[in-house]
Parts: sequence; structure tokens; C-alpha cells
Amino acid sequence: MPGPLRNSCLILFAVATLASAQAIAWGDLGHRVTALIAYRHLTPQARAALDAMLAGDADTLTAPDFASRATWADRYRSTHRETAAWHFVDIEIDGPDIAAACFGFPALGGVPGSAGPAEDCVVNKIDEFAAELKSAATPRAERLLALKFLIHFIGDLHQPLHAADHHDRGGNCIGLSRPHEQAANLHAYWDVDVVEALGDSPGQIAEKLDARLSGTEKKNWSGGKTASWAMESFEVGRHDAYALPFLPTCRRRGSVALSAGYEAQARKDAETQLLKAAVRMAAVLNEALGSR
Repeated sequence: MPGPLRNSCLILFAVATLASAQAIAWGDLGHRVTALIAYRHLTPQARAALDAMLAGDADTLTAPDFASRATWADRYRSTHRETAAWHFVDIEIDGPDIAAACFGFPALGGVPGSAGPAEDCVVNKIDEFAAELKSAATPRAERLLALKFLIHFIGDLHQPLHAADHHDRGGNCIGLSRPHEQAANLHAYWDVDVVEALGDSPGQIAEKLDARLSGTEKKNWSGGKTASWAMESFEVGRHDAYALPFLPTCRRRGSVALSAGYEAQARKDAETQLLKAAVRMAAVLNEALGSR
């Protein structure tokens, strides 16, 4: 391959790799935690139906267990960039407009949810895939896709920087001025570092969080519309994730230092948001699969 062409290919590969690494809510650890907790709260009927679906799925992008399948949509996105915007809803903190952030909630126009328009948001996709999973008329292959997208996107929606934005790609343009375990920017801090601070493994974190879940919380969090869940995450993002000394943007980049108080609040928020995601995931799956 000629030198200039080879260099161009390397540049394109680097750009694609960078893009695929951004906006991965909670990282694998957080998604596994939500799935492990949600599985505990499935009805026997929903659990049996879920297990049967997973047993019949030959997809090799992830391991076939439920917690691993909760990470599937991030791997799928790497080769299906048309699904990238489906993972978030960028509601601007200085002018909240969920309809604008969702591209006007586009209709599917008769195509399956997995073939929907690239310009869509996580709120709309959760509703579409939940409806497909519930419908007996949905073809088997599409129901499997709906399940795998759905369990990932419910997790995504509860990462505050997948709902709140300040012209900074959900914190991706805000650098951190002191080293962190994994995070190069604010978004990555909320994706990975804040969850890793909760425990050593998905099972350990899930056990700890589920033990603190009250019956009242479970009841209160199980209801509501997807859009209201998005606005809850947005408020956590606006009040806590963006509680910074100043707010850089992608046009005016900068780095910030995270105080001990900020990090303590972030851990509390992560615990609550992971629990909410798990409770709501179980509620959606129980409704869609519980009568089967």
C-alpha cells in the first residue's frame, strides 16, 4: 500500500477507534451491575422467557449470559455507527428541550426499530424496543435485537452525562487536571471511575446495592415514562455532574479539578442511578415477558 494511502487509513482507523470509545455509559462494569440487579427482580415467568431467548441467541459479540448481553450494544455500535446517537439524549443545561435533543422523536415509518433512522435518541429507542419485545408479532430475530438494545439503553439513560450536555458532548470535551484511574475526561470519569470506586466486581457491587434497595424505592422507581427518567438523569447531570469551577465546551476546551466533595457526591449518584436503571429494567422486562 502506498505510504500516503496507508497513512490515511491509519488516521481513519484512529478516528473510528476514538469515536467508538466515547459515550459508553457506565462502561462494561456498570452495565453488568444493572443487569445483575435487574435479574434478581424478574418474575419467574419473565426470567424463564428471558433465559429461553438468550439460550437461542448465537451472536458472538459478547458472552451469552444476561450481564454480558447488557454490554452488547456498545460492541455492535463499533461496526454500526448509524446506532451511535441512540445511546444518549443531549439535553442542554442552558436551554433544556428534550424534543430537540431527540430530533423531534422520529417515527419508524414501518421499519423495525433496529433499522430506524440514525438521528434518534435513547428515549425514543427504549420505547420502540420495549414495544417490539412485548409484541408477539415481532419476528424472533428482531425481538432478540430489541432485547439486547433495550437492556443496554436503559442503563445508558441513567448515566447523567448521557442526558445532560453543555455543548461539550456530554463532558467528553472537559479534561481532568489531575490523573484518575481510567478517565481522561469528565464523561469517562462518570462512565468508569465513579463505578469502579463502588467495589471490586460486578457481583460485589450488585450485591451491595441491591441490599440497600427499599420496597418503597422499588415501587416508586418502577413506574413513570421513559422521558421522565431522562429528565431525572438530566437533573442529576445539571446539578451534580456539572457542579464544576467553570464549564469548558468543545469550542472553549479546558481542564477541571474534581474536589473530594464532588467525587463523594458522584459515588452517591452512581449508586442511585445504577439502582434506578436496574429496577426499571426489571419492570420493563416483567411487563414485556411476564405473561409469556
